Amino acid sequence: MGFSLNNAVKPQTNELNKNALIFAKDTSPTKRPYVEDEKPNFGKTDILYLLKNVSKIYKLPFTLLKTVKLIQKDRLFTKTKISLEDYIQLQILAEKMGVDDFGFFEIKAENIFKDCGVPHRYALVFSVGMDKKAFSTAPSIECQLEVAKVYYDTGDIANKMAEFLQSKGFGASPNHSMGGQLDYSMAVEWAGFGITGRHSMAITPKNGPCHRVSVVYTSIDNLDDFISNSNEDMQWVKSFCQKCGKCIRKCPTNAILQEPVLIDGHNPTRINYESCAEGFTNYGCGICIKECPFSSGSYEKIKEAYQKANKN
Repeated sequence: MGFSLNNAVKPQTNELNKNALIFAKDTSPTKRPYVEDEKPNFGKTDILYLLKNVSKIYKLPFTLLKTVKLIQKDRLFTKTKISLEDYIQLQILAEKMGVDDFGFFEIKAENIFKDCGVPHRYALVFSVGMDKKAFSTAPSIECQLEVAKVYYDTGDIANKMAEFLQSKGFGASPNHSMGGQLDYSMAVEWAGFGITGRHSMAITPKNGPCHRVSVVYTSIDNLDDFISNSNEDMQWVKSFCQKCGKCIRKCPTNAILQEPVLIDGHNPTRINYESCAEGFTNYGCGICIKECPFSSGSYEKIKEAYQKANKN
């Protein structure tokens, strides 16, 4: 049996569930497993490229192991209020680690995937941009390597943020960018710094959909004293996406649906996950990110042009 991503992320899920205070509801969305038993179409050139760049990603499995250890350490905490001084230190650490956006939201049971739980009421959400030049080549080995690299970066960020908060006496459990207990695209929307597009990925002004996300669950209950993200002025993106539909037209497996459908009778989605999975053998695909206008164009210029064309 080869390497299994589902097995690799299972230990953190088990530890988070073991320590959970908030559990999913019957109406919560179903978590989709990673694609397995499909061999990637790697040629000799691809393998040589991976070997040449292995230094960028070889630490990824170790970040998953550290995530588990930090969740296990998150058993006792004494603080729920963060001071301005500690918050500034957290902000400096985020900037130092290359975080482009971060926010928070209060977790509801319906936000959590079925059969999952989280140990604290609040989620700090971190986003790091991916190299748009690499994605302009999608599907490609360069693009797939970039995804793996940013999975490492965001996983490492969640770990270091949780470690910092634990050292200050707060409850803090990292959830690696691989194997989330909740939908990370929606987490960006709930945290107020992005909007989910028709391709079911969060679009942010800084990076469009070309970014990856990780989360830290925390006991801090006064984050709204310091973070005031709002995506109210981004609501136009939903209308833009509805009129655009480029990701739907360009998807090679017809995985993006024209209209949302219900899964389990409760949860709307625009993605046919079985069809989407077919594309993963082709370098993980990534075409929907590549083709999204927000990946190649300026958010502000797209906004200006769209609002000008839709004045009435």
